[in-house]
Amino acid sequence: MSNTLLSNILEKKNKNQRDIRFDILKTIGLFCIIFAHVGPENNVFFHLRRFDVPLMVVVSGALYAYSSGNKQISFWSYVKKRLPRLIAPVWLFLIFYFIATYIIFSFLSKPYPFSSQKILETFLLLKGIGYVWIIRVFILVALFANFSLYIYRLCKSEVKFLTLLSLTYLGYEVLLILTQRFGFWKRILFLDVIINDYLFYLLPYGCLFGLGMIIPKLKNKSILLISGLFLSLFLLQAVYFYHTLGHFISNENFKYPAKSYYVSYGAFMSMLAYFIVDKLSVKHNLLERDNLLIRLIVFISSSSLWIYLWHIFFVYYWQNLIAEYLPELTSNFTVSFLVVAFGAIAITYLQKQAVFQVIAKTKVGQKNYGLLSILFLK
Repeated sequence: MSNTLLSNILEKKNKNQRDIRFDILKTIGLFCIIFAHVGPENNVFFHLRRFDVPLMVVVSGALYAYSSGNKQISFWSYVKKRLPRLIAPVWLFLIFYFIATYIIFSFLSKPYPFSSQKILETFLLLKGIGYVWIIRVFILVALFANFSLYIYRLCKSEVKFLTLLSLTYLGYEVLLILTQRFGFWKRILFLDVIINDYLFYLLPYGCLFGLGMIIPKLKNKSILLISGLFLSLFLLQAVYFYHTLGHFISNENFKYPAKSYYVSYGAFMSMLAYFIVDKLSVKHNLLERDNLLIRLIVFISSSSLWIYLWHIFFVYYWQNLIAEYLPELTSNFTVSFLVVAFGAIAITYLQKQAVFQVIAKTKVGQKNYGLLSILFLK
């Protein structure tokens, strides 16, 4: 398989299946997440960008519905295709990350910073080193994506499906309140993990995933109306907390697990972002354009998982190693963001190019194209 043939295949695939609107939204979401991990908390944008994870989930729902069309998708065939693409690259990266850290810290005569428990929790996508909980969210919504699509088709109406999502989310909030009062299962570790780390992440983000499934089918007036309702819900809660406590409360405090103060803002900003990007794509005919910026956006979107993983590496060493020697440089937000974001993008690009070369020029690469694609090209 020559480089030219491989390029033609990838180019043809991109043209046939890509919608630049969702590529732009995924890129925005990814940059907002990176900003959250390097940006100063007193920055206004640090508060505004708190729709990042909801936006990524909403886009995931939109892409799933978009790719499904009217087809009947088998649960097992989707899960067997989707889960390895999420889990395998993450575990591969984590193996590299923990081994590389051991080698680097041994070379620098520093104590190894990760306990065996933290490593185990990281591989299980729980607390661990942080950052990887979002992968757990995408795995959970992937497991129930087929069921969500089935329910949506059963409803035969966006209004009915939205009503069902609203009732589901309301039930989740009630369950949260009951948990705070009667959380008897907290004494049982297994049940506590299932409920707090899985169920209470599946329900809110599953609803956002469902919202994403219908957004492309809504008219502009409906999008503005629904986003306005989410904004009103968010502002009512913000005013209530300010009146009750006497100061502004960040919705970041309502993120783990996601509660209505966090979800309503995320849903509002996600729908607003889709509305704006959709308008701009029509106005500037972005769906038909092909230039360096568009190709960069498509690359970042199609490589978002590995860019996210590599940003973890850059964030950790930038904040915990480089900061010891260059504190003034690492305390500069602009420099930090550029190093982490573009460092992660650059190494992902080099990684993909290296794997493409292996596939194009070696029999082993061609024979294992599917495996290499799952591990390194997503």
